[in-house]
Amino acid sequence: MTSLHSQVLIVGGGFSGIATSIKLLKDWKVTDFHVYDRNDKFGGTWTANTYPGAASDIPAVWYCLASDPKVDWKNAYPSQEELSEYIAGVVDKYGLKAFATFNAEIQRVEWLPEERLWKATISRDGETITHTARALFMGQGCLVSPNHVQIKGMEDFQGPIMHTAEWKPFDYGDKDVVVIGNGCSAAQVISEVAKTAKSVTQFARSPQWIVPRTPGAVGPVLRVLFRWFPFLIPVLRFFVFCMLELNWNMFRGGWLSDMDRSMRTKVSVSIAKQQLPEKYHETAIPKYQLGCKRIIFDCGYWAALRMESVLLTFDKLVEVGKQSVRDFNGKEYPADLIVDATGFNIGRSMGSVDVVGENGMPLSEFWDGKVAAYETVMIPNYPNMFMLFGPNATTGHNSVIFAIENGLKFVESVASDVIQGRSDYVTVKPQAYEQWVQRIQKAIAKTNFATGGCVSWYMSVGEATHNAVSYPWTQLRFWWRARFPHYGDIYVAEKEGVKGGVKEGVKEVSSKALKVE
Repeated sequence: MTSLHSQVLIVGGGFSGIATSIKLLKDWKVTDFHVYDRNDKFGGTWTANTYPGAASDIPAVWYCLASDPKVDWKNAYPSQEELSEYIAGVVDKYGLKAFATFNAEIQRVEWLPEERLWKATISRDGETITHTARALFMGQGCLVSPNHVQIKGMEDFQGPIMHTAEWKPFDYGDKDVVVIGNGCSAAQVISEVAKTAKSVTQFARSPQWIVPRTPGAVGPVLRVLFRWFPFLIPVLRFFVFCMLELNWNMFRGGWLSDMDRSMRTKVSVSIAKQQLPEKYHETAIPKYQLGCKRIIFDCGYWAALRMESVLLTFDKLVEVGKQSVRDFNGKEYPADLIVDATGFNIGRSMGSVDVVGENGMPLSEFWDGKVAAYETVMIPNYPNMFMLFGPNATTGHNSVIFAIENGLKFVESVASDVIQGRSDYVTVKPQAYEQWVQRIQKAIAKTNFATGGCVSWYMSVGEATHNAVSYPWTQLRFWWRARFPHYGDIYVAEKEGVKGGVKEGVKEVSSKALKVE
């Protein structure tokens, strides 16, 4: 068994882990940290999801780190390949590989109350590693644990069955492909696979709202302009941010939101009827509210549905044969490849690591079906632990990366002393946490995430009436709260004396020191 220690430990090497590492190096001036990831390199979602057509649905100029903005993207909406190139460049720029261990599974993290440290147990290549750290960043995200569809006869199928998050190279040219699912990954994989496959049959449970992608490419003239005047890059990024923020009104509830959504719905229905074959007009255009589920941005999916070789059906798939599948009507469809595009188990992803707090209580038991984190970041009785893109950090309208960076800014505002070693304990007060949970759930209940008339993965974690996924306010609000938090909600202890890294005594910082006004 190998035993290690660092000031900071980071779980996950996706954008959360990368952004945290950069902030540690640039802003906190901390080099004593380590990253663990289950994949073989940095990248997170963009390392795991290599299926054909995988791409971001946020404009490229906004889907990148604030520390390393990029405007010379090849595509307006970057593909998985281009995002992987960008990530590799950022990792090399900051030398992050030296701070990381890959192909490592975090089995358990446990708070040691006497030492005021987190102890992680990691499995790698048959070896067990224990790693202690003062601060713990949980950046594994919510797209970690794939949903695997279970259908009678799958074990007898003679071809490959692949989840989009576990894609393996396969020549699907001139093959019969069956796709199960109707979300973003299904639309993307069908858009690409349909170009060369003999046939594509998509089994969907319910229709999805699909809207056209907005233009987002930066042309050669603008690229030259930004090269000569780089101070204009933040201006462009701010403009794109504002355009995306305007979409929030569609989700929030109230008469203005209803009016906005009604107009958008009419436009979306009109475009869908122009793009879809008439046979799909009654079945493929949703009856629930626009925005109730994650909106799909067309990436060639409409064009694929117009192909004679592509069929979309809402009939339930009930059985898999050796070289075919059968729906509940008894109709058979040929299959050489089955693509499982049923998304992720969000609850299992958020709880993918066994976390035990200072009271000896597992985090799953503390949550008891009501997954939450104060300002999406902190949980009482789990001190010095910070969740990035954690519970309720998901928006229906803006960039994940911006949400991650806001979470990091919040940590900087309330916990820099712990990160930099001047303090050894920070947590959110239980009462503040409970008030936050009540406030955010009350706000979500007014949005069309809750009232839109659909069943979605936004409401798929824990109790049916508890939304642990959606952020009901603007990202501007998150940006503001990250910089001006309610300091009175936070408990901090500072070290009076430390020997050999072991606490000798602590005292609570006064309200004045916490800057409470």
